[in-house]
Amino acid sequence: MLKTQQKIKKDFHFSGIMNLRKTKTPRKENPKMMISQKSKKEKNKNLKAKFTNETISNNVNASYLESFMKKIGLKYILTKEISYIKRHNAIHNTTNIIDYMISAVILGYNKFLHMNDLRNDKVFKSIKGYELPDEKVCRDLLSIMPSVTVEELRRVNKALLHLKAETENTHRFIDIDCDDTVCTVFGGQEGSAVGYNPKYHGRGSYKEKFGIITDSSELLNATLESGKNHSNKNFLEFLKETVNNLPNKWIMRRLRVDKGFFDEATFKYCEENTYEYIAKAAVRSGLKSIIELVVSNPGEYEWRRINSIYSVTEITAALPSWEKARRFIIVRKDIKAKETKQLKLFKDAEYTYQAIVTNIDYMTPEEIFDDYNVRCNMENKIDELKEGYSFDKNSQQDKKCNELFLLIKMIAYNIQNWFKTAILPVELKNKEISTLRRIFYKVSGNISGTGRYRHINFAPNILLSRIIPLINNALNTFKVITT
Repeated sequence: MLKTQQKIKKDFHFSGIMNLRKTKTPRKENPKMMISQKSKKEKNKNLKAKFTNETISNNVNASYLESFMKKIGLKYILTKEISYIKRHNAIHNTTNIIDYMISAVILGYNKFLHMNDLRNDKVFKSIKGYELPDEKVCRDLLSIMPSVTVEELRRVNKALLHLKAETENTHRFIDIDCDDTVCTVFGGQEGSAVGYNPKYHGRGSYKEKFGIITDSSELLNATLESGKNHSNKNFLEFLKETVNNLPNKWIMRRLRVDKGFFDEATFKYCEENTYEYIAKAAVRSGLKSIIELVVSNPGEYEWRRINSIYSVTEITAALPSWEKARRFIIVRKDIKAKETKQLKLFKDAEYTYQAIVTNIDYMTPEEIFDDYNVRCNMENKIDELKEGYSFDKNSQQDKKCNELFLLIKMIAYNIQNWFKTAILPVELKNKEISTLRRIFYKVSGNISGTGRYRHINFAPNILLSRIIPLINNALNTFKVITT
């Protein structure tokens, strides 16, 4: 029994030693070998690329915009209004080049160099139906067209606005907001100058002036001026031209302007033509005296609280250089003690003051204050013009070329605005162009079929599947009324 147990222990000990000998010590992996094996596996997952599909594009939805542009007769209007004609043997005619630039701007190809990306899109070429021009052809056209083309492009814009008014077939009252913006240049562009530049001090710039309809956002007028020009320089001429661009069915009612356009000549023009105006007043010495009179006589001028910050009152008075007295709405803003150093003019250092001048007598001071603040949306509209349509980019050396391209952008903006209000469904009517490009214009699709069976294939898209039938229906029922 004892010998048997010893034998078992010996056998167990021997088997253990043998097992230890058979067990190999784990070998450390070479990190470089692991990485190379891993990268080999990853490389095997990569897909090869082929560039043979000529039916797919991220501009396929431009076909709906193109249908709209054909319905409003854009190329006919361009041919009718633009007098410059290229030589008979030219590959690209004037109308097609301008038409192409308008479409490119709407789709977001706002720089000339980027237009070549669109030109290489064979699907877009089939949508337009003509040979697409190179960006150099576009720049050369702007260069060789005569100065008279500036006014001709303005007439194109005016013709489109009149056509839109006829299509609406109704009269409506129009409020116009006017403002300007500084556009910095990064070169020696003709006509630019060093003036007030809030972002790039000492840098040359242009100043662009705009007249926009308040509620529907049509751009009635735009100019390209020297960066040295004060906002009010030639503003009365600009305003007259802006009003003259209104279709007969759009009746001018009210003008809103900031203090940069504060001028009695503008007010007299509005009064002579029975236009209402609401203008921020420039607080100079004459107006300071009027405000001081109001502040010094609280019993005579009652302050009406609008909210926790603002109060208003009113006074009818004339500035020293004026021919007659006008209604001023004085606005008082509550301030903190640390801001009072700028108010040494007044005994009361708890408030800042500003003023609004108006010829409207049927609205309360509170209503005048609220109505003027509607003009604040003008800043958003100018931001869209600059960010969405590159209105602030003036890359050509020649001022005429920059102005021509600015007017082409203005036409593109108004066409897109008309397309949005007349054709797009309700949920897209208030979207800015950057949003519309993201969710509508720049969605890739594949054009399939031939003839009457030609159609667009999209990846599954809930929004497009809902709105494109509505767009097609709107285009089918849309009619242009010509007189």
